[in-house]
Amino acid sequence: MSDDIKNWEGLIHGDENAFAKLYESYFKLLYNYGRKICSERARVEDCIHDLFVDLWRYRENLSSTTSVRFYLYRALRRKLVKQKENAMSLYDDTSFIDEVLRLSTQSQEYDIIESESKDQKSAKLKKLLNDLSPRQFEALVLYFYDEFSYEEIASILNVNTQSARNLVQRGLVQLRDYAKHIVSIGLFLFFLLS
Repeated sequence: MSDDIKNWEGLIHGDENAFAKLYESYFKLLYNYGRKICSERARVEDCIHDLFVDLWRYRENLSSTTSVRFYLYRALRRKLVKQKENAMSLYDDTSFIDEVLRLSTQSQEYDIIESESKDQKSAKLKKLLNDLSPRQFEALVLYFYDEFSYEEIASILNVNTQSARNLVQRGLVQLRDYAKHIVSIGLFLFFLLS
């Protein structure tokens, strides 16, 4: 039995240390996931805290699970969606892309030379990701970044498994088409300018 499952079972039985370990293990993961679908940092943090308060408060009603991470992601998404219904704006912040595109620390000269290129790449990637539908974006994040299965994505997004597959596949097709378009423009400009 994994530590997460042991801690989950401990939570169900009122073990405060197990609860604390779950909180410490999952806060950062949940925060990163929440920030990918919600633009307001404070709201994401509040939802995570509310989630853990609810877990403790209703621990006797919790059932065993085979994936604590899956359970927590799904519960957090539900809280964020519920908040959205109360006038929250989801999906309008892709600042995490800057982190993905950050170059490893290299010489200052290299950083200066590459900063313009990095900014251009980041802007293009942000535009591309903003062109995806919110559901496609979230499905791609869950599939590639968080490594959930199609079945788990379907459950988190509250759709059937085929719809989850379709969201991921359509998002990938859109990304590939964009990449082909960029490469063809680059080749055209290269031959035009040479």
